[in-house]
Amino acid sequence: MIRKSNSTVTVNHRLLLKNLATFSRFLDPETRIMAVVKSDGYGHGAVEIAQTLDAKVQAFAVNAIQEGIELRENGIAKPILVFEVPQQKMVSQYRVHNLTATISSREHFEWVPNGTSYHLNFDTGMGRLGFLPSQAEEIAQMVREYSELFCTGIYSHFATAHEPGFPLVSEQHDIFRKIQSHFPEELTAHIANTGGTAFYDTSRFNMVRLGIGLYGYAPGDITIEGLAPILRWHSFIAQTKRIKAGASVSYGAEWQAPADGYLGILPVGYEDGLKRGLSGRQFGVHIGGNTYKVVGTITMNYCMVYLGQDYYEPGTEVELLYKGNDAYEWARKLDTIPYEILTGIDKQIPREHLQYG
Repeated sequence: MIRKSNSTVTVNHRLLLKNLATFSRFLDPETRIMAVVKSDGYGHGAVEIAQTLDAKVQAFAVNAIQEGIELRENGIAKPILVFEVPQQKMVSQYRVHNLTATISSREHFEWVPNGTSYHLNFDTGMGRLGFLPSQAEEIAQMVREYSELFCTGIYSHFATAHEPGFPLVSEQHDIFRKIQSHFPEELTAHIANTGGTAFYDTSRFNMVRLGIGLYGYAPGDITIEGLAPILRWHSFIAQTKRIKAGASVSYGAEWQAPADGYLGILPVGYEDGLKRGLSGRQFGVHIGGNTYKVVGTITMNYCMVYLGQDYYEPGTEVELLYKGNDAYEWARKLDTIPYEILTGIDKQIPREHLQYG
């Protein structure tokens, strides 16, 4: 992969482990943890995140089989659950790399080769993938019939656990409990995600799936005490230039300088994950201990910062995503969620992993 030199992402693994420890107060000692590292560890770097968590969790989850293969090739030996619908051209790789498939439809029993381990996915209210609850008895019979496949777990997804107070969470929990009764007790069973673990007193079954919480964010607007974002993103001033009062900046000429001063040009834009929608949203960056407003339309490869009377040499570091201006803040300005911000940072931007930062 070509690595960009226009900016750097730093990932703090000390905070990662602290976030993991924060969830221990919600869990019984015997409850196992599945760390979700899909989408390149939510944009943080799946391999490095998994290597740090390997001794602390009991399993990992990814979305695509290629993600699981990458973890195996980098020394991760713990169970890895693949969420995606089995891809027929790739199903042989489950056995080759000892990955756990997801079976969520009857035909998947035919697609997956003998000797493959799998978890069953039930739709208890998410309205996405999964068997219906009314199929539980039928699917339990199919598990017995396809005895050369190895069912090792069942799971479901909460639809509304991102914040406390949703009755659907309890409804889904009760439905899943009834589904579980059709299967052997020793199977791994999991439905609680970050929000389900932190905000609800329903049973955690014998495993929980932790995703966004590991990276320092609550799944909704209600904070989880003790979490800290582990990712920061910084760039630099590529050029500093004088600007006259009234001079316009960027496409559309929608912003004009209020007075003579300096303009800093940063070599990052929406191609890199600095969303164009942040233009004109009172979006700021941090330079030399001060906050400055990004002005004009954010372009594909550049954005501009009005420095007023302050002059900074080219090469001066600029913080884009940092404490006080993290993915929560970006998401609020864009009417989205931190997940989209974090996974939207270009993977060609280098990630520096700090073990003791």
